[in-house]
Amino acid sequence: MLNWGIIGAGGIARVFSNGLRFSKTGRLAAIASRTPGKADKLADLFDIEKRYTAYEDLLADEEIDAVYISTIHPAHAEGVIMAARAGKHILVEKPIGMNASETSAMIEAARENDVFLMEGFMYRCHPQIARMVELIQSGAIGDVLMVRSAFGYHSPFKPDSRAYNNELGGGGILDVGCYPASMVRLIAGAAAGEPFLDPIEVKASGVVGPTGVDHYTAATLKFRNDIVAEIVTAIGCNVPAETVVYGSGGILTVPNPWLPSTPCRTAAVALPLDTVFPPSYLTLQKRGESAPTEIEVQVDRDLFSYEADMVGAHIDARQAPAALWPDSLGNMALLDKWREEIGVVYVNL
Repeated sequence: MLNWGIIGAGGIARVFSNGLRFSKTGRLAAIASRTPGKADKLADLFDIEKRYTAYEDLLADEEIDAVYISTIHPAHAEGVIMAARAGKHILVEKPIGMNASETSAMIEAARENDVFLMEGFMYRCHPQIARMVELIQSGAIGDVLMVRSAFGYHSPFKPDSRAYNNELGGGGILDVGCYPASMVRLIAGAAAGEPFLDPIEVKASGVVGPTGVDHYTAATLKFRNDIVAEIVTAIGCNVPAETVVYGSGGILTVPNPWLPSTPCRTAAVALPLDTVFPPSYLTLQKRGESAPTEIEVQVDRDLFSYEADMVGAHIDARQAPAALWPDSLGNMALLDKWREEIGVVYVNL
């Protein structure tokens, strides 16, 4: 079993801590936060003995095998490079960094120190994604032609909030736009029999607010296999979370692409170990058929448990198929291009 330490004790750290309760490969052993009291509060919730007020102290703990870095994304590079130099295996919350340059530096640190590194796209670890890829590659909807994928939310404009603060890496593209960007690259790759594809064309429009971050935006992509994709994200507009794949022989819909089977997402307590996790569903509408077919995907763990177990299963390879290093680098390059297209510039880069 991997002994996990968590760096950063915010809301997503609580979600991941709950997920670790159902992991088959790891357990939570320590929590570190630079904010007074936060490590204690999270550790109390999950009955964790080891609490640190300095990241360096957790990384010096020889009993810790892997760390989950759940800080805000401008702090990811610092945390990843520190952890790699300490010889810890690393899961870092999405987006892996602020830009492709930071991503390259983190990958190089993992390579130089011979440690595992994975960007935390938890949705990629869920069984429904494997089923989606299987359906695409089996020709269930014929040739894939177009994809639409979206993830967004509406948060009231507050210049100093994490969502809208430029210095904190605010804006929809980095916060949640990274999900549909990664999804359509995965689908284009699946159609080509590859782990992912990078787009050959990127065009975008969007609204950038007074703090210089994107409030809502859409991009269109073209891939070398002639798949065209639309990706949409927002922090200032309610956007339904959905992915739809259009093929020559039908339509495949993923109604809940990002947070399937995850009561941990909203639980403010430690979930009971006998929690039953709901299945997820895909919808297949074949051309010529009068009604769609609902495809049920059974699960036995929380979404974030699958993410932790993806790490556990691939430690020796130093990379995991859910987010290979070239995949994370390519996704960040796409996000860089998307931001460039609409004029988002971060002052601290």
